Amino acid sequence: MFDIGATELLLIGIVAIIVVGPKELPKMLRAFGQFVAKMRGMAREFQSMFEEAARDTGMDDITKSVSDVKNFSVTDTVSQALDPVKDEFDEMKLDLDTEAPAPAPTEKPKADPIDEANKTAAKTAAKVRAKSSKPTARKKKTPKKTAAAKPAAKTAG
Repeated sequence: MFDIGATELLLIGIVAIIVVGPKELPKMLRAFGQFVAKMRGMAREFQSMFEEAARDTGMDDITKSVSDVKNFSVTDTVSQALDPVKDEFDEMKLDLDTEAPAPAPTEKPKADPIDEANKTAAKTAAKVRAKSSKPTARKKKTPKKTAAAKPAAKTAG
């Protein structure tokens, strides 16, 4: 609050010795100490009365609520809510681990009809691609003769 260093205290001490005198200085310091003690006592009493009035009005509850809101953590709240679920899950896991393993199924599982249809379609597509990729022998086409290509007949005239 007050920033008084060693040099300031030394200066105040020298001025006090000069003004008050060396004989009266101890009495003055004692009186000053008693005055400071009375002031501290009055401040402490005022503060305790203020705190008591705050407790009577329920200000502590409000202060606690405000501090709870300031310290609110979503992760802590969620982890506290999920702790019972986690405990149940761990118990169930232990129960499953201690049980005997289930016997192997004796019956062969049936094939999925959609998978079978997809496989059949893939095979058919592969056959079609294989047939179309084979070279086939083609006959040469002869061009058709058109009227322009025929020799014109001589006309007598």
